[in-house]
Amino acid sequence: MGYILDLRKIEGVGRRPLQMVGCGVFLFDEQNRVLLEQRADDGTWCVPGGSMELGETPEETARRECMEETGLLVKDLQLYNVQSGEKCHFTYPNGDEVYAVDINFICKSFEGTLKRQEEEVLQLRFFAKEELPENLGDNDRALIEEIWEKGDITCRM
Repeated sequence: MGYILDLRKIEGVGRRPLQMVGCGVFLFDEQNRVLLEQRADDGTWCVPGGSMELGETPEETARRECMEETGLLVKDLQLYNVQSGEKCHFTYPNGDEVYAVDINFICKSFEGTLKRQEEEVLQLRFFAKEELPENLGDNDRALIEEIWEKGDITCRM
């Protein structure tokens, strides 16, 4: 398991908000579509990512989570931003709460074949601007739209 998941299993701990560090990967293909995953726990869509393990760097976390959840090896990670505060407060379906410090990367260079992590991911799909799903998380939606608006998303595979 993971550090945060282990903490959440301790009786009573998950009912108190935890602070965690997470990393997300905004991965774009050669057509500038963004890769999203549909979460198995609540059916919403988000970018690949997850919580940092003890001793990991943000880049290591982003690469590991992307490989675990999508089967893709990311090559070129570019730090995009760091977010925290109330907009990064999340309550899991079981009631556990976290306040995340989200470290977000853009990736335009990757290899491999899409293969979802069956326990956590219902489906994986690349989306164009006009195709974003309605049940995409607000933070991810805002960042994706901001990245597209700024342009310069040239994929190097």
